[in-house]
Amino acid sequence: MTIGGRSNSVARHLSRFKLVTFDVTDTLLKFSRPPEIQYALAARQHGCVEINEQAIARSFRSHFKRMARDYPNFGKRSENDWLWWWRTLVMDIFRDSHSHIDETMLSRVADQLIENYKTRDCWSEIELASSVMEIARTHCNKVGIISNFDPRLSKILETMALPKVDFVLTSYETGILKPDREIFNIALRLCNTVVLPSEALHIGNTPKLDYIGAKNAGWASVLVNVTNEAEREISFNPEINPKHVFKTFGEFIQMLQSEQTIW
Repeated sequence: MTIGGRSNSVARHLSRFKLVTFDVTDTLLKFSRPPEIQYALAARQHGCVEINEQAIARSFRSHFKRMARDYPNFGKRSENDWLWWWRTLVMDIFRDSHSHIDETMLSRVADQLIENYKTRDCWSEIELASSVMEIARTHCNKVGIISNFDPRLSKILETMALPKVDFVLTSYETGILKPDREIFNIALRLCNTVVLPSEALHIGNTPKLDYIGAKNAGWASVLVNVTNEAEREISFNPEINPKHVFKTFGEFIQMLQSEQTIW
């Protein structure tokens, strides 16, 4: 999909924004395989047998929730670092779901997965993500990333060959998780020119972390690539304007090309 002869409409929609930022996971990129499949592949590559993906999936959900609760932001405020956080998560998942695997092997599998998730093998670009980033670059002064992620993110974005951005803000490196408004304030300060909150747009896929987080910081925001689960949350939330919700980037581009007004 291209903007063709409708660039005037796109410019009209985006002209008020000096800064556009994007979330990453399930906004620009998605997992190439579900985690349980990726974890099982890594275990088998290290000679582990009798791997059950469904058991991994069940353990992943419970242990990820526990780690995020007990050591939020990948352990940023704890005495340990993000590498410890992920190694602990992976090893606890396998201890719970596959108790026959010894500790030495679990350590190898954990280290392998941490490296794998820097590569193209674990990620794929969401359709039209690059196109929307290029549109933002054409019509706005600055383009950035704001993501609840660990320090691997810049390497992942480079590996996936997404269009270059002016800055990448991760929750781990800033010490601040979305939806805290301060991470959005930091993004404004990184622009090296005065950008008011009303002149910034954030694009993400989660109602609370992205849309409401940006809105509470005084920004405009849209939701894209919205799941059925998120749609149910949105339908009961009066803070979310339905005009700002798009199932796909294709729908968002169509809006930009249209005469309708959503801001």
